[in-house]
This record gives sequence, structure tokens and C-alpha cells, in this order.
Amino acid sequence: MIPLLLGVSVVIFALIRLIPGDPVVIMIGAENASVEEVARLRRVLGLDQGLHVQYLRFLGRILRGDLGRSLASDEPVALLIRERLPATIELTLAATTIALAIAIPAGVLAAVRRYSAVDTASTVGALLGVSMPNFWLGVMLIFLFALRLGWLPASGRGEPVLAGVGSLLVTGNPAGLATAATHLILPAVTLGSALAAVVTRLMRSSMLEVIGQDYIRTARAKGLRGGRVVLRHALRNALIPVVTVVGLEFGALLGGAVITETIFAWPGIGRLAIRSIVQRDFPVVQGVVLMIAVVRVLANLCVDVAYAAIDPRIRYA
Repeated sequence: MIPLLLGVSVVIFALIRLIPGDPVVIMIGAENASVEEVARLRRVLGLDQGLHVQYLRFLGRILRGDLGRSLASDEPVALLIRERLPATIELTLAATTIALAIAIPAGVLAAVRRYSAVDTASTVGALLGVSMPNFWLGVMLIFLFALRLGWLPASGRGEPVLAGVGSLLVTGNPAGLATAATHLILPAVTLGSALAAVVTRLMRSSMLEVIGQDYIRTARAKGLRGGRVVLRHALRNALIPVVTVVGLEFGALLGGAVITETIFAWPGIGRLAIRSIVQRDFPVVQGVVLMIAVVRVLANLCVDVAYAAIDPRIRYA
């Protein structure tokens, strides 16, 4: 993990410097940017030094937990990320939950009832989910459920789900939780649709491979009921490739669902990244991309550890 993250930090630092535009001029404003003021601010920010010196200073700050300060707002980058991260975590968990709740039963049923109407419907649904881009699906959901039917809000986060749950437990009033859920449904469905489609097809193919194994035929020959064989013996072994895909996709979603958060005005990491790119806010962009890289690497680690929990034949020395 350490060499990988070190390499990622080098790439991030180099690519950000290739973006056209002077961040100092952007901070001051082109109409107010005198030569003396630009030179002074470049010295203060250390931008007048060589790239290798800037990178070493950048790396040293990261090791101390300091991601720098925003050029646009002068706020600590770590604080900006910490403020936006809970919203992205909430959206990612909801999207993943919806995707798995749809995909695993659909994939298992499609495999058990191969070539049936259930299998055909699962295949068609998966193809539709993969084919529909998020920016189109999100707009269509807003048009139907927010504008035409008026059932759900079109944008915004509302109250955090955890706050709504706390309010329900303390006061017994479900209003806060209901508000949080209504704001969360449309972006979560939009974000989770593609993942649900991928996992459905993968679950089906993995189950078909497992139920053709000798130990499954042996279990059936011993008189075990079909549902018990599928759920207890086949499903667990079929989950290994699914866990791989879900773990990697979860890391990607947690890194920032840029399109979905932009469409629904969701105050998460994705919108922060877009705003920072537009403003040429180099420290924030660096911090966000580095956070995404860390999340992806940790997701890979969690997937590897989960293998041993799912399959008892896998052991790590």
C-alpha cells in the first residue's frame, strides 16, 4: 500500500501542475493581480521554488495530516473533506444497499430458474441498468417522481440519516428520518442502478458455475432440500467474485459520485472535486484525489480479508 500511495501522490502532484492557469492569479483576481502582489504571494505559498521542493513539502505535510489550505477559501483542505465525506458515505451506503438488495436475489433466482421468465426478466433488467447512464437516469427520475408526481424532492440532502434515526430513538418522532429518506432515495437509486445490473449478471454466472459442482449434486443426492442447498452451500461460495466487484465499486462510489452528486446537488466529495477543478484550487483537488486513492486501496485490502471470512479454505499466514 505504501509504495502504491507514494506513486499516486507523485502522479497527482505532477498532473495538477499541468493544468493551465496560475492559481495565484486566480486567488487575487485577474483585474487586481499586480506583478508585485503575484510574486509576493507565490513566495508565501512556496510556488516560486522548484517542483521537487514543492513535492517534498507536499509529502511532508501529508505525513503530518496537513493537506494544505484552499486557495479559494483559505480553509484547511482536511476540514473541507471532513465536512463533505459524511454525505458521500451516506449516499454510497444507501446505493450499495439498494443494489445488493436487488442484485443478489435476482441473480440467484435467475441461476436457479435458468432460461425461465425470471431469468429473461433479470437479463433484460441488467442490460437496461448497464446501458442507462447516470446523468440521464437521474434527470428522468427527477422529472417523474419530483416534478410530475411530486412524491420526492428533486435535490438537496436534507437531514442526515443518522440524525433522523437519533431523533426517532430519542423523541419517537419519525419526521426527521422520513425527510432524510425522501432526499436520499432518488440519488441512491441513480447511483446504485449500474452496480445492481453488474452484480446481478455476475451473481447469476457465479451461481451457475457453483451449482454445477460435484458437492452440490452430492448434497442433493443426500436428500437436502433445494432451498437449503442453494442458500447454505452454493450461495456462500458464489459470493467470492461478487465481493470482489462490490468492494472495488464501493471504493469507487465512496471516492465521489461526481455525476450523481452534481445532478442532485448532493453536498459530497464529488461536488467538492468539481468546484475545486473549476476554481483551479490545486490543494483541494490534490487532497480529494489522494483521499479517493486511499479509499480504493483500503477497499482492496478489505476485499482480500473478506475472502477468508467467506471461504474457509482461504487462509492468510
